[in-house]
Amino acid sequence: MSNRDIPLSLRQKTMKNKSTFFALTLLAHTGSVYAQYELYDGSYGQLSVGLHVQLASLAEINNHSGGVGGSWGRENLSEFYWEHTVEPNVKGFINLPRGSQLYSGFSMIYSAMLGHDPSGITYRGSPRDSRERGDFKPYPDYKDWFMAEEKYIGWRSGTWFEGLGENAIDLSAGSQDYKLGTGLLLANGTDDGGFRGSYWIGSRTVFINTLIARINTGGFKLEGFYLENNPRNPDNRKRYTGMNIEYNYQDIANFAFSYINDHDFGEPLVAITDAYDFRLDFKPFATALPGLSISTEYVRQYNNKLTDSDPADPTLYWYGEMGKKTVSGGFGQIEYKFSDLTWQPALSYRYSAMGKGFDFMNFGFKTWGTWFQGEITGEFISDTTNLFTHLTRLVVSPRDDVTVNLLYYHFDFDDPEVWGVSSPRFGNEVDLIADWSVNNTVDLSAGIETFIPDNGGKEVYGGNKMWIQGMVYASFKF
Repeated sequence: MSNRDIPLSLRQKTMKNKSTFFALTLLAHTGSVYAQYELYDGSYGQLSVGLHVQLASLAEINNHSGGVGGSWGRENLSEFYWEHTVEPNVKGFINLPRGSQLYSGFSMIYSAMLGHDPSGITYRGSPRDSRERGDFKPYPDYKDWFMAEEKYIGWRSGTWFEGLGENAIDLSAGSQDYKLGTGLLLANGTDDGGFRGSYWIGSRTVFINTLIARINTGGFKLEGFYLENNPRNPDNRKRYTGMNIEYNYQDIANFAFSYINDHDFGEPLVAITDAYDFRLDFKPFATALPGLSISTEYVRQYNNKLTDSDPADPTLYWYGEMGKKTVSGGFGQIEYKFSDLTWQPALSYRYSAMGKGFDFMNFGFKTWGTWFQGEITGEFISDTTNLFTHLTRLVVSPRDDVTVNLLYYHFDFDDPEVWGVSSPRFGNEVDLIADWSVNNTVDLSAGIETFIPDNGGKEVYGGNKMWIQGMVYASFKF
């Protein structure tokens, strides 16, 4: 589920090390960053290959706070489980007149998981295709899957439109990544977990059958898009059409507005959600207080159907009565970075509120806490809908290659009856996570997380113990 293929900034470092036969270079497309071996780099274009390997292991103590563990039963979940993914890729471009380029990329992902994580998705079966929609048998302890990931082709304009700037126009199609803003609504187009294995790493992120048009000029970014997601259950297939406009003013303020229309895949004339998304990032005192930044996002949705998770089985969704519903969601955040202090601490507070029936669409991972809110709660228990969250975060860098995150969450339900409980106070979570960029190839992360249920959480789980989780993660880019 998590989008670790769009990792933390310290994981996005790559090396450029010339050798006799290959050069390792940086190739970026739609947000993904790869270390690539150049097979050819000349006047006709470039061709390169790469390999990304990810490993993760997690351990649980008192998962589900010692309660029953959902309809699958806590006794069927694993105290220790392991995940890994392997993604080879090939990318390249052909040089065309006036500096324009025709580019393309292709990758495959092999993912596997040993054990059953606390979400229950990797234990209880869910449909793979239309012929198996009644298959809800438990999965085996070891699950693996191999499928195509990126399959895209695109064109950059070069200097064809000099008045707009170099490469001002970019057109692309196929299976590719797309992230809107912080990823609150659109970021992760493909589901992991279940029969696909590797739930926590979440290496599969592309939207399929996409058409994306971009114009970047004079501080403006304009985008139009058509996207289809790729869920485990084909009944949950969605397709999004929309537009995005952003304006950057001298790196002091960034204004953005997006419109997204989500249609029922089987009934193209039935709109499920119309979403209007307003975003603002700015530094109000850029000269006097350069470390201060403020960001906010407000989403107004008009829904035909509610999309809260079914508390009895988070792999399923329940749909409310038909008729347009007006639902709001969003967040406000203030952050200050003390650049002159030792370890350069950054302290931030964020309040996010997504009401009952808020359509979380295909949100994804940007950094810890965004938008999987908590490495226990956000990963395994609750999506962003029907949830009010207070997040206080401290980030320090004891070395240039090490970042330490301390995150405290307080969670409340908008409507506790959705979970079949009476108290809106769900609980609190504390996460301590360290990231180490060992070198240009290897990145490591480790963390310990705790969830303390409040009255609502005790009712949900049927337990009152502190849930403790340990995590180690490794990324290798060749």
